[in-house]
Amino acid sequence: MRSSLKALMQKTAIAAAVSLACAAPFAAHANETGLSDGIIIKYKQSSKVGHGAKLAQDTIDKASQRAGHKLRHKRRMASGAQVMRLEGRKSKAELKKIVERLKQDPNVEYAEPDLIMRPMAIPNDPSYWNQWHYWESTGGLNLPSAWDVTQGEGAVVAVLDTGYRPHHDLKDNLLPGYDMISNTFVSVDGNGRDSDATDPGDWHTDNACQSNDPRDYESDSSWHGTHVAGTIAATTNNNIGVAGVAYKAKVVPVRVLGRCGGLTSDIADAIVWAAGGSVSGVPKNANPAQVLNLSLGGEGACGSAYQTAINTARSLGATVVVAAGNDDDYASRYTPASCDGVITVAATDRDGGRAYYSNYGNAVDMAAPGGAQSFINDSNGILSTLNSGTRSPGSDSYYYSQGTSMAAPHVAGVAALLYSVDPNLTPDEVESVLSNTTRSFPSSCSGCGAGIVDAAAAVAAVTGGGNTGNSSSLVETNVAGASGSWLTYQIEVEPGMSSLDIEIYNDNGEVDLYVQYGSSPSKSNYDCRPYEWVEETGGYNTESCSFNNPSAGTWYIALHGYEAFNGLTLTAEAKP
Repeated sequence: MRSSLKALMQKTAIAAAVSLACAAPFAAHANETGLSDGIIIKYKQSSKVGHGAKLAQDTIDKASQRAGHKLRHKRRMASGAQVMRLEGRKSKAELKKIVERLKQDPNVEYAEPDLIMRPMAIPNDPSYWNQWHYWESTGGLNLPSAWDVTQGEGAVVAVLDTGYRPHHDLKDNLLPGYDMISNTFVSVDGNGRDSDATDPGDWHTDNACQSNDPRDYESDSSWHGTHVAGTIAATTNNNIGVAGVAYKAKVVPVRVLGRCGGLTSDIADAIVWAAGGSVSGVPKNANPAQVLNLSLGGEGACGSAYQTAINTARSLGATVVVAAGNDDDYASRYTPASCDGVITVAATDRDGGRAYYSNYGNAVDMAAPGGAQSFINDSNGILSTLNSGTRSPGSDSYYYSQGTSMAAPHVAGVAALLYSVDPNLTPDEVESVLSNTTRSFPSSCSGCGAGIVDAAAAVAAVTGGGNTGNSSSLVETNVAGASGSWLTYQIEVEPGMSSLDIEIYNDNGEVDLYVQYGSSPSKSNYDCRPYEWVEETGGYNTESCSFNNPSAGTWYIALHGYEAFNGLTLTAEAKP
């Protein structure tokens, strides 16, 4: 997203016609996660307490007094740590406060909540395992861990596209939409704007769009909007077909593309309408969307019509996600990819590198799986809902496609997951979370923005698994992440501090610690990146960074999952 601080070139008028940006078991709700009545306390070897199979009552009483809650001793763990129980289950925030108080005991080596783990939310849809773009560690979106927290409940996404087909694997998540196409040649259905957003097909004959242009050849109907909508919110866990990114979110289909594409004037009006704004002659949208997906674009810099509409949508609280384009060119040369205030998405392939067709450059904010195929319907593309008809609608089908059109709905879906967790997020906050929690590209992707969107890391940042707030001290326990994931935290250091000490300890998996002042660190930019081998555990399980007389301001702490990890404890403290 580009704000006034990231202004690009002076915007000029654009061509009126716009084309598709397409290259040919149980999950816990967010407010239940972290609930537990248990505390794990490990006393230091040098202390004279806390090492036996049974704890002295005096030790239990002192721990209870420090915790501010009555504790009961349950058992000693194999590691020597002691399991204690509270009188009732506490929230994650309450547990954090209890743990912080217990750690003030000089005899305590560490203390952490005995959290309840739940099954990973893996869908039962038979073709889910063909959707590599959701779960593969190299090029995927890291969705399963995000689904353990939220599946998009309560969020609404508007899909501005060719309309929709009432696909059996999608229709349950569709809300009433609108057909915003005013030109009857483009609309195909023989009329102008109306409340029927179904897709009649967008096929055309040779030279129908541009006379005597050898590139303007006959084309079958694309059913593009149905494919995009399926990626965002296909019905999931119904033992049919595919899964959607935010499969409990709802989709408002807005038809803006038809034969030969769509008009800027129609699309601009649709942006306003979808976000809940007023459009003359059109009834107001009863379900204003928090996220708008525009998998479309055309040549030219962003014009006033688009920019005004986008500004209006943002003022109404909507996050606008757009495709970067498929011309292997600078995205700044295309619209709405070059507009201010949008999240512009490049496409990556199965190896996590830039797809050969994807646009790139400074206008791109981030990337997501878009696929890269060697032949039509190649499984290295993005699998979603479609229709079998060549011109008029046929039967429901599924199809692998590729394009930044396929990348954008992955990001729109993750944005919906964030709104499901916190509906009060602003568009700027959504972009910030998505950008700051991306993971680095495993293959070459120059000009692809901050990184590949990481659904689990983004959701964790909003729910508290990743801290986007500021404090003079920080304690995070039982942190988990996938291989390749990035979790980002912040600590605010006041003027005059004599030291800043940051440490991680991890029981399972391998994690890299990065610290940088003033901005989020990366693999190539950091102020501290320690490597420490711990002989007792046989792995890189403890790392620390210390700074004398640290600069006042925000320090950023990033955890990179070299391997999948869990049970990690992070502490950071600035001392006077």
